[in-house]
Amino acid sequence: MIQRIQSLWLLLASSIAALIWFLPVFSDEETGKIFFITESLILLLVVVFSGFISFASIFFFKKRSTQKQFIILNICLALATIALEYFQIENFKSQLGIKQGHWQISAILPFFIILFLVFAYRGIRKDEKLLSSTDRLRQS
Repeated sequence: MIQRIQSLWLLLASSIAALIWFLPVFSDEETGKIFFITESLILLLVVVFSGFISFASIFFFKKRSTQKQFIILNICLALATIALEYFQIENFKSQLGIKQGHWQISAILPFFIILFLVFAYRGIRKDEKLLSSTDRLRQS
């Protein structure tokens, strides 16, 4: 299960989703206010679900088509996370009257989740091609 490279990519994606919980996404130096993912319930749920799907996908190593479907769903969730982050931070800024603040490094972590999920998807496709070529050799 962990011997396959795509399992490592999925584990990295779920680890980053867990890391997003603890890191600030946006901060304002004037007021000292900091925005965390945990301040928005919908954003928190999307990130938790994304991390859970990444982790659960590791255990579907015998069902590659299901694993690929989970990865596609998870990429959509990561894109939703990016959009929700933007809208929640704009809402946060308007509520507190913040004109300018600083995006933190954790704001780009969903992009890394997408990158690792794409790598995992490519690894699964590579496994499928390998298995189909070995099946052809056995049948010959």
